[in-house]
Amino acid sequence: MKSFLFSFCGALALFASPLSAAEHAEAMMRATFKLFNKDSTATCFLMRDGADVYVVSAAHTFEKASGETSILVLREADKEGAWKRQDKTITIREGERALWTKHPKEDLAVMRVVLELPEGATLPLDALKADGFPRFGDPVMLLTYPARVEANGAGFPLARKAVVASFPAEPMEKHPEFIIDATAWDGDSGGPVFIDAGKGKPQIVGLVTARINHVENITSERETRKIETPMGLSKALAAPVILETIRLAKSTVEVPASDR
Repeated sequence: MKSFLFSFCGALALFASPLSAAEHAEAMMRATFKLFNKDSTATCFLMRDGADVYVVSAAHTFEKASGETSILVLREADKEGAWKRQDKTITIREGERALWTKHPKEDLAVMRVVLELPEGATLPLDALKADGFPRFGDPVMLLTYPARVEANGAGFPLARKAVVASFPAEPMEKHPEFIIDATAWDGDSGGPVFIDAGKGKPQIVGLVTARINHVENITSERETRKIETPMGLSKALAAPVILETIRLAKSTVEVPASDR
C-alpha cells in the first residue's frame, strides 16, 4: 500500500508541475508587452505600486525612441475568450524633456503611465525579488519579442527557458548584472527574467539588457572587418535595480502619459 501511495503521489507531482509552471508563466505574460516606435522596438512589463503603474524596460529602449510618443501593445479578451490587440500611444517626452526615470548607473528605466488597463496587466512590487541575484544554475524563463516577432496577432510575447550562467563574484550593489544562457535579439531588451514563486505567481529576478557576442577583427590587404558572433549568452540586470528605479521615480515630479 505504501508503495502504491508513493507512486500515486509521485505521478500527481509530475502532472502538477507543468500546470504550476503554466500558471506563473501566464501571469507574467499578461503583464508583458511590446513597446515600440519607428526607431526603437523592445519588451516591457507593467508594475503597480498602489495606484501608480510603471512601464519597466531597458533605458536604451526609451533613449533610442525618436519623437514624443511610443506604442504600447496591450491586449484584452472579448466575451468569447478571443484576445484582441490594443495599440496605445503613450507620451515618452515633452519636447526634449524625458518623462521616464533612468537608474543613475544602469541600463534600466521606468515611466509612470495613466492607462485604462485590462485585468491582470500589472504585477505588484512584491513580484520583484527584493534582494540579491537569482541562484547560479537555477532555471529561469524570459518573455520577449525576439527580432520583433510576436507570438500571434494579439501581440503576445514569446517564452524561452534558460539557466543563470554566472556566479556572483561581487555584492549586487557593486555589480548588479548576471548572465543567462539565452541569445538576446533586437526587441528582447527589457524582457522579464522570472521564476515560479509558487501558487501560480511569478517572481521577477531580472531584466534582459544585451546580447553577448564574440568579436573578431579580421584584417586583409584592402580592408578590416569586425565580425560579431552571438555566443548564446545575454546580460540581465538583477531585480533590486528595478525596485530602486521605481522608488527613485516616486520621489521625482513626473508628468504621467495618458492613453489615446
